Amino acid sequence: MAQLSGSGARDGLRGLFTAPRRSAAAAVVVLAAMAGPAFGQALPPPGDREIRIGNTAPYTGPASAYGVIAKTITAYLDKVNAEGGINGRKVNMITYDDAYEPTKTMAMTRKLVEEDNVLLALGTIGTNTNAAIQPYLNSKKVPQLFALSGAAAWDQPQEFPWTIGFLPTYTAEAQIFAQYLLENHPRSRIAVLYQEDGMGKEYLKGLKDGLGGKMAIVAEAPYKVTDTTIDAQMAKLKASGADVLIEFTTPKFAIMAIKRTAELGWRPLQFAASISNSYSAVIQPAGPQNAEGLLSAAYRLEGEDAAAAGEAVFREWSAFMQRYLPSVSKTNGQAVLGYLVGKLTVEVLKNCGDDLSRENIMKQARLLKGIQLPMMVQGIKIDTSPSDHAPIEQMRMMRFTNGQWQHFGPVRSGVDAGAVSDSFKTIFKYGTATKRDLANQLNANTVSLMTGSFGSTYAQVGADLASVLDNGTALRILPVMGRGSVQAVSDILLLRGVDAGIVRKDTLSYLDRKDFAKDIRNQFVYVAKMFNEEMHVLAPRSITNMRDLDGKTVVVDLPDSSTFVTAINVFDRLGIRPHLIYQEPRLAVDMLRKGEVDAIVAIEGKPLQWLNQINDRNLHLVPVDYAKPLQEEYLPSKLSSADYPNLVADGGSVETIAAEAVLASYNWAPNSDRYRRLALLVDTMFDKVGQLQRPPFHPKWKEMAPRATVSGWTRFKAAQEWLDRNMPLPANAAVSAASGAVAPPPAPFAAPAAAALAPQDRDPLYREFLEWRASRAKAGASR
Repeated sequence: MAQLSGSGARDGLRGLFTAPRRSAAAAVVVLAAMAGPAFGQALPPPGDREIRIGNTAPYTGPASAYGVIAKTITAYLDKVNAEGGINGRKVNMITYDDAYEPTKTMAMTRKLVEEDNVLLALGTIGTNTNAAIQPYLNSKKVPQLFALSGAAAWDQPQEFPWTIGFLPTYTAEAQIFAQYLLENHPRSRIAVLYQEDGMGKEYLKGLKDGLGGKMAIVAEAPYKVTDTTIDAQMAKLKASGADVLIEFTTPKFAIMAIKRTAELGWRPLQFAASISNSYSAVIQPAGPQNAEGLLSAAYRLEGEDAAAAGEAVFREWSAFMQRYLPSVSKTNGQAVLGYLVGKLTVEVLKNCGDDLSRENIMKQARLLKGIQLPMMVQGIKIDTSPSDHAPIEQMRMMRFTNGQWQHFGPVRSGVDAGAVSDSFKTIFKYGTATKRDLANQLNANTVSLMTGSFGSTYAQVGADLASVLDNGTALRILPVMGRGSVQAVSDILLLRGVDAGIVRKDTLSYLDRKDFAKDIRNQFVYVAKMFNEEMHVLAPRSITNMRDLDGKTVVVDLPDSSTFVTAINVFDRLGIRPHLIYQEPRLAVDMLRKGEVDAIVAIEGKPLQWLNQINDRNLHLVPVDYAKPLQEEYLPSKLSSADYPNLVADGGSVETIAAEAVLASYNWAPNSDRYRRLALLVDTMFDKVGQLQRPPFHPKWKEMAPRATVSGWTRFKAAQEWLDRNMPLPANAAVSAASGAVAPPPAPFAAPAAAALAPQDRDPLYREFLEWRASRAKAGASR
């Protein structure tokens, strides 16, 4: 038995009265040996047949209700040891009482690592407690597995690669509450009770971000974890006239809030945080009658929800509790949490095989894919990756009715894919045009053009423009390397000196639909439709269609990229929920080959250089059907063997969709200098498109359709005036152009013969569309 001295001995003794009874081979709760020459000395290193794990938990103090989590983890490891251990090794979990005090957590964690020689720290409970030990464990390269707090800090793999969380983040949960309120009670007035620490403030911020100013929070009342009453806070919240009360609290204060609400005769729509919705730890002491109608969200099941768990799962859970934790109620949700952590820990350790190095433990913890643990809500799975240390990102709403929790509605994600983009966040904060400072002009006729990343279609098109349009002091084009469509929108709005940029039509629609920028339709204009960018989905041959990606791990480029926006938009429209990985597609090929990811999505103009270098018979391009939900924003297209001879059979093709890229700018006033410079770019570019459409310039220039409109968006005034002067529409073509039909290539613009050509002869994409439509009709007739 491990030994303590000084205050450590007193803390260890506290655990004696709260720890479950142990078996001889089991994980142990460490207590102080009161005599013997080894007192106060470090434990010897673990033997070859031992896996030694460290833990601290609040067995006493204001958060003592959470102590049962650690008890359940150790009890589950007892069960695993009794059944032969993990790969022939016994698990020894050493756990101390930290009383929910960060200074004690730090002292005990240091002892666990430096004296008790633990392999990893597991399941530390609390935000401030985990924050206290995170830098230390990472500096020592000791895995900090499954930190039991919903703070976003545990999902920072670049800064803290040895830390990984477990719970849905407080922000995600609060945003799920916001989703529910906006859908069902949009005119309500909200009051919030929250713990005045990192946990409570993160919950509150998540709620505000989720509401987006669309509902009023009329009162906020913080409390300290050391407070003995919250009567004053509850009186303030009631007096606000709110009809919704949201409690971001720990169990002790959730009990107080539920009771006090009933005592005040106040009947708001009441929400409890998932960390405080346990029946036995919260509802029962608060009075089930007082909790009737209480709302919450869950990723795990209640301990006595046999119907939701299923017969086999519930039987296994009940047998475990009866044998290893008979003194703990099965209705205690914290016990379910401990059970899940125990099971996931065993999964990681089993996957380590004989390599129980700390490096391999973290590697396996980062490669959890599509795991549905028993006693979790159906449809919620655990996924991690080297760039994602948040195992659970979904929850389901539930309501306390007739003495029990009842789940309802869909599984909701509290993580808006768009929210990981710094550019979206920047655009969301954007105010009005009057706040933008004009850039100092170094050259009256210099135009800065935001393109894309190195090697991208956008970057090559920008370089082409500079090569063709630069004319000394008359006009100079400065292509700027960017990170894609989202970054380009942000830069056009905010970055000094950026005049225009290449962006995607669907990015603009996404921004408008999400209401990320104030009045963006009036602030943004487009110059011309540039070209189409095809959706490439590279995957093993076991993935035969887009539906197969549901629940799979998919690379969608960086969060500011064009691929990122189109990918999340397509998945959303098709109702597909993959686990997203934010990595450049060309850098993720090895991950795909190793099975670390299931697919790579890249949306760029074909052919892609890096994709053409792949010659692997196990990989192929997944077809993207031109389904009805996609037809509003995308065009049908194909990837042929000529485009990708190593991935498409000779003479064959793969159906896909194409997103439209446009040249866009800020809506400068016609009398401004920025307007003048952009007009200069427009006039020169339109005059020279014929030259750009010939080699050696990018073949995508052949798809440029100046007359094509971008539905719902305004064309730059100078561009429209140029078209009206130089490419007037015939009367019978006005309707077609207004509908957004693809117009003929602009070279030669004014040639009378061009107007006489049929659409399929004038535009290759339109011809491809007709071929696609004919093949679909033929396939339908054959069926």
